[in-house]
Amino acid sequence: MRILKALQKQPLDRVPYWFMRQAGRYLPEYHQVKGSENFLSLTKNIEKSIEISLQPHKRFDVDGVIIFADILTPLEALGISIEFRETIGPVVQFDIFHPEQRQKLKQFDPENQVAFIKKVIQGIKNYRDSRSPETGIIGFAGAPFTLLSYLIERKTSKQFENTKEFMFNFEDLYHEVMMDLTSITISYLNHQIDSGVDVVQLFDSWGGYLTFDQYHEFVFPYMKKIIDEIKRKIPVILFVGNHAHLTSLLVELKPSCLSLDWRIERFDDIPDDIAIQGNMDPLILLGKQGRVTHETTKILERFARRKNFIFNLGHGMNPHTPLHNVEAMIETIRNFRL
Repeated sequence: MRILKALQKQPLDRVPYWFMRQAGRYLPEYHQVKGSENFLSLTKNIEKSIEISLQPHKRFDVDGVIIFADILTPLEALGISIEFRETIGPVVQFDIFHPEQRQKLKQFDPENQVAFIKKVIQGIKNYRDSRSPETGIIGFAGAPFTLLSYLIERKTSKQFENTKEFMFNFEDLYHEVMMDLTSITISYLNHQIDSGVDVVQLFDSWGGYLTFDQYHEFVFPYMKKIIDEIKRKIPVILFVGNHAHLTSLLVELKPSCLSLDWRIERFDDIPDDIAIQGNMDPLILLGKQGRVTHETTKILERFARRKNFIFNLGHGMNPHTPLHNVEAMIETIRNFRL
């Protein structure tokens, strides 16, 4: 598998590629499969989730198939009310100060509560093994701080003032909840590993809203615990949104691979034993095709001399991305030679 070979610095015929949020609204076939079904229901529909997960591979021959799910999947499985609204994203009903609600965070049982994830992974694996053995299967989870922010803010935030207020004023309770969320994340990823994924990506989407010292004090120990535990079994890719000021700290976590935010241009402080993934600005794909080809080539020239490089975007695929630009990006990657 090209992705695993890149992570292990093995010889490759070309640069491997896959894209965050590669399955979704920019694909017409996604809308055909989704129909009128709501997003959360869709992620639990095993047959449709398998098909949606595979759509980018069938269309673009990506080297990695990431399972179709959401970072809030384990929280919703615990009975926490989550509603996905078209214009604002997930809306969460949870009271962090209510003992009975917090108790839910101690009751995660992936075998029973997210059994559909195993079936989706096994369906992808059956397809991969019979038709495309070089394709890696990618599992993922939301990191504890990002999950916590949804529980407290109750929706996507721009400043995370409620989360920071909680963190600074209720430190003991903060650490209790973070320990519970860390246990959930480890159990969830282990469930995916047991089901057959080849590599996992840990998404700390909102971690970049913390300062270096805040991340080190309030997040680093929990991320270290997850990465150390999971990396003993399979490679771990770490993505932290807006992490330019945190890169040296993330290196200390020693993930198998660091997925770079699109704002990162230098990688001098990332040692050779940590692979690099990334990191084109996904909004470039909304521009002219010549610009897409030019920027793709720039990323390849910047990073591809490293043996352990995986091309990806520096954030998720935009829903309005034109398909011809995705095709131009992929053609550029596949034709690139050092």
